[in-house]
Amino acid sequence: MSVPIKRALFSLDVCADAVLSGDRLKKMGWRIIATGETARELRKRGVGAEDVSSFVGIRRAYRIPPTLHPKIEEALTLDVPYRIDLVFDIPYRLSKGNDVGGRTLLALGAKGKRIVVFNSEDMRRVIKGLESDPSHRTIPACLHEELIDKAHAHIARHYLTLAQRAKESPYDGSIGKAALRLANGENPYQVPADLFVEETADNLSFEKFQLLSGRPCFTNIADVDCISHTLCLAAAAFQKRYRKAPYIAIASKHGNPCGMGADWRSPDEAVRRALFGNPAALWGGEFIANFRIDNNLGAILLKSAARKRLLKDAYWMLDVIAAPEFDAPALELLSGRSARKIFQNRALFDPRVKKSRWHYRHIRGGFLRQPSPSYVLDISAPGRNAPRLPQEVIDSLIIAWSVAYSSFHGGNEIALAKGRQLLAVGGGPSTVDAARRAIERSRENAHDADRSVFAADAFFPFLDAPRVLQKGGCRFGVVPSGGKREPLIQEFFRKNRMKVVSISAEFRGFYRH
Repeated sequence: MSVPIKRALFSLDVCADAVLSGDRLKKMGWRIIATGETARELRKRGVGAEDVSSFVGIRRAYRIPPTLHPKIEEALTLDVPYRIDLVFDIPYRLSKGNDVGGRTLLALGAKGKRIVVFNSEDMRRVIKGLESDPSHRTIPACLHEELIDKAHAHIARHYLTLAQRAKESPYDGSIGKAALRLANGENPYQVPADLFVEETADNLSFEKFQLLSGRPCFTNIADVDCISHTLCLAAAAFQKRYRKAPYIAIASKHGNPCGMGADWRSPDEAVRRALFGNPAALWGGEFIANFRIDNNLGAILLKSAARKRLLKDAYWMLDVIAAPEFDAPALELLSGRSARKIFQNRALFDPRVKKSRWHYRHIRGGFLRQPSPSYVLDISAPGRNAPRLPQEVIDSLIIAWSVAYSSFHGGNEIALAKGRQLLAVGGGPSTVDAARRAIERSRENAHDADRSVFAADAFFPFLDAPRVLQKGGCRFGVVPSGGKREPLIQEFFRKNRMKVVSISAEFRGFYRH
């Protein structure tokens, strides 16, 4: 009984790896069919290849290869004598046009359970798999299934991109790839839970974070994503003001900052300010910074004598720590607790606000879409409408603003800061509730709020919240414009010598609804 011929179809926009792949396939007894330019390149380099026109029996010269001929479809989907077992197809980029034929070949190959490859890296994996098989015909089943799933996702992503190109397209969505099996969802019974990642150039995409220790759950990753956004907002506001950013550290619980510190000279001081914003709330929380964690900082993040005096326990018990870099002694020290998850991403040295066009929220039966929350605070140079403020006050305003604009404590967030340290943040069904809670939390943690700053994510509709903040010690602030009583609110600030920056009403900062 004769052995069936092994055939591969090459259709490549870029022929860089065609020769090497073709040569190795030929040595394993494969025959190669290729589209015009690819076939010519293979023959030029001494790798025999049959032109696809010859394979399908077409003599007329068309301006495009006859890859959508019925014989090709039969060869890719049916068990016929001229069966094609492998498709190596690299479609041309969308900027060059819509490569319908290339992706149709992948779809047909996937339908027929053939080996389908659309990039050079995967082709090298396929070659390695074939070389390991005595018959040089099959690859490991797991790789075979992965490539078929990958082709389906590639095709779907391409056509989704086409549907999204129209400015007012009625269709939208996203396609992600499973990147990590998580310990569980928000609760232990919510399993399995997975991290999916999208194709993106964003350096702060979670795919770019390196897991150095522990096994994260759903909430760990969601919480790091939240405080990463806070860090980006603060760093961008500092960059806008000074063209550089200080050392910034954020300590949070459930992704809501309960401590944040910044310092222009000392990362140690930034960490101390973050940890002691609300030390009791930080137990089992998260930490992120825009600087390297060395052994000294690792020891500070592990435990504190001051914390023991205050709360009868020296250990911070942080569940998650993220930073751009860790030195070996710090990593060894912090990874001693198996429940602690440690993430590293060098992009945190220079954290940038996400530039993607849309921000999504899943709801039952669909999802909501809006532009990304990318507004960065711009406290203009002193002028007619901007009060003159000392640098320390401006720095504290940036801290308070970035927290108020990226937290969810029930809505209407108000954050207090002083001396480049977050004192407290509150939220609630009304701005006066938020103001009261922020002042109360500041006092509960023994912070001196005299001459502190506030940031509100919504305008003040009444005088009640401004009065609470004024009596609590606030003398500076930033708040969106808006509301029928705004002239009355502004007059209250003037009478009480509160220097408050008004930003445009369109930048109301509601977040994470």
